[in-house]
Amino acid sequence: MSDLPSQRPRPKVSVLMVTYNHEKYIAQAIESVLMQKTTFPFELLVGEDCSTDGTREIVKEYSRKYPEIVHAHLREHNLGSRENWLGIFDASRGEYLALLEGDDYWTSSHKLQLQADLLDAHPDTSICGHPCVWHTQDGAQLDTIVPQLPAGFYSVENLLLGDRLGTCSVMFRRVPHDIRPECYAHLVIGDLPMFVELARHGNVALLNETMGMYRIHAGGIWSGAGAIARERAIQQMYQAFYDHLEPRYRPLLRKKLFESTFNLGLAGFTANQPGLTRKCFRDCLEFSGPFRFVHQKLWLAFKGYCWWAFPAWRWLRLAWRHPERSHD
Repeated sequence: MSDLPSQRPRPKVSVLMVTYNHEKYIAQAIESVLMQKTTFPFELLVGEDCSTDGTREIVKEYSRKYPEIVHAHLREHNLGSRENWLGIFDASRGEYLALLEGDDYWTSSHKLQLQADLLDAHPDTSICGHPCVWHTQDGAQLDTIVPQLPAGFYSVENLLLGDRLGTCSVMFRRVPHDIRPECYAHLVIGDLPMFVELARHGNVALLNETMGMYRIHAGGIWSGAGAIARERAIQQMYQAFYDHLEPRYRPLLRKKLFESTFNLGLAGFTANQPGLTRKCFRDCLEFSGPFRFVHQKLWLAFKGYCWWAFPAWRWLRLAWRHPERSHD
């Protein structure tokens, strides 16, 4: 049985890992934490959310083998990713917190040390990230590095514009402010709103070393969702930013609302939901007025109100390429 938290030395860094049905990946994720070489103590808190595969047994085995580092939080019933994450966040004790989901992993043994050193040296920095490899498990897409930005210091505006930080890349300072405001509780996307809240209290640092692997696979919560669900979640997030953040961000956020609504409209058309496409067209008019993004709005209007023309055109092309042969 593990020591009580109060009996263990306080770690400098707490690594927060949520996992559900990650049997194929969880061991590599945990091993990538255990391989870290640091001059300070760190802990790993694993929130295991009642997986239906062998994930729980793997987590329990690591907790038994490395009780001084790995602390398993085994849920009695499925909480969902948000509540599961909040539980281990509240139980963590580190000055700094790093994030790693159970299907991702780190590729550098110096990641925690490098990021903690940067936060130590720059007290005005609240969050630190680094590039990660985005890897599609089925090989449908080539690996990409995200973000493709030079090392340096960035701001809230960069995050809002879409300069993404991979969740597995982030280490942040434990701040006394509320980084989990209720205005974001309904959102499907949880990481970017939290990063934005942190960036309101300090700048964002980006290292230049690629030190993580983000897996994209059908079992992932985000990548496994349909296109409409993903685009709607992005639109709802930017609407929450628009409602919650200071007015100075609203011109930027109106543009992002237009983009996310336009993409949702295209997803609706692809899914044979022209009613959704028409609604998105009307919303785009509200976000941008009549004279901006004219080409995009015309295209969305055509797809929403003249949707019948597309199957008709496909039928005509097919008939032209394969005319029926006359028979005597």
